Amino acid sequence: MKFICLFLFPFLVGTTWAARIDSVRFEGLTRTKADYLERIVKSKPGLECDSIRVIEDVCLLRNLNLFFNVESRIDRKSEGYVDVVFIILEAKYIYPIFSVSGFKGQLKVNAGVNHINFLGRAQTLGGMYQYYDRHSFSLYHTAKRHANSRTGHEISMSKNATIEPLYFADIDHGIDTVSSFNFDNYSISLGGILWLGEYLNLSAGGQYMYEGYGQLDDAFSLPKKQFYFQKGQARLSLEYNKVEYVFEHMEGFRAKVYGEYIGTKDYPEASFLKGTANVSYYHMIGDRSNIATSAKFGLATNNLSPFSPFVLDGFINVRGIGNRMQRGTGELIVNLEYRYSFWRHRLFSVQAAVFSDYGTLRVAGERFNTFFNQPDLHLFAGGGIRFHLNTWYKTCFRVDYSFNPTDVSMHGVTFGFGQFF
Repeated sequence: MKFICLFLFPFLVGTTWAARIDSVRFEGLTRTKADYLERIVKSKPGLECDSIRVIEDVCLLRNLNLFFNVESRIDRKSEGYVDVVFIILEAKYIYPIFSVSGFKGQLKVNAGVNHINFLGRAQTLGGMYQYYDRHSFSLYHTAKRHANSRTGHEISMSKNATIEPLYFADIDHGIDTVSSFNFDNYSISLGGILWLGEYLNLSAGGQYMYEGYGQLDDAFSLPKKQFYFQKGQARLSLEYNKVEYVFEHMEGFRAKVYGEYIGTKDYPEASFLKGTANVSYYHMIGDRSNIATSAKFGLATNNLSPFSPFVLDGFINVRGIGNRMQRGTGELIVNLEYRYSFWRHRLFSVQAAVFSDYGTLRVAGERFNTFFNQPDLHLFAGGGIRFHLNTWYKTCFRVDYSFNPTDVSMHGVTFGFGQFF
């Protein structure tokens, strides 16, 4: 059978190529503007119909992370002409955000409203309130692709307020002293996006920040309990993202290289240069199983400072480890997850998952080899469940139980909104 298909393929493709495209249509659109999608796909009226190009267009439309599913159909019209039709399953795109996440002794609440297809052109517009120790908010607008399909932009404004544990090195005794601070960060950020290819984009931007810290305990004495300073950020990233989204499943590869400089004259030790590389791979097995993998490596200026940019945190990178357990000037994070959709309904679907998370940091001021010379192994494994709504897009509630195989006393339940990665 494989031999017969390979033999006939050139003739079948040749027949398709001989026909010209009379029109490109999008069936199922209710909110997305057809002219926006017409600029993205490579199949155009007047061109010869190439079946491989149509398959690639399906991938491009799925890669928008906007639709539940996209399929294609080629309709013959008259001798030598065809219509290319993309069948799109849309969703409701404006929805309230409400999520409660956390683990033992720590609670995080998010509430707001989000529109991920603003103006019908895949723009994101939203606002969110967060309670995580203290009260925060953010407003944001992103257009990954403008009408010209070559540029984009992002803008945000936020106040982030938490209680931060800061680690101060005690040189005389070779230990770190931990002290809790009220942390406030006010920021406004602007960025631009340039598309170098269908899946490759270059992003550059900047941010202004005003930060304040107020000590809450008496772990050690400071000249003053509160201090404030201004910071500026310049950032640059290169991202390749060829991930297809089909209902609750993901298929493809994503890689991102990111660099930033944050500087301040008020507290020079808080200035740093930082770079990260992140690779993610997703693979579907049949129509129910999904393997997801992610690896992240980062380094920053090795300042001996309590304001180290990398952190091990159960909400961010290692489920079950706890609340901002450690800070450092370098990080290595590896996540692996297997997801299986065991119940599907027209309104929702349910996935089971097993996973493993590993993370390690370079402690501020230490040498590079301390990455692999940590007294504690930050390895957690576990299982969980995900609930997906098939009416609103990108709605996923997850609950995970994780434990440390080398120290079973370290365990707990974490829950949140959206896939972990």
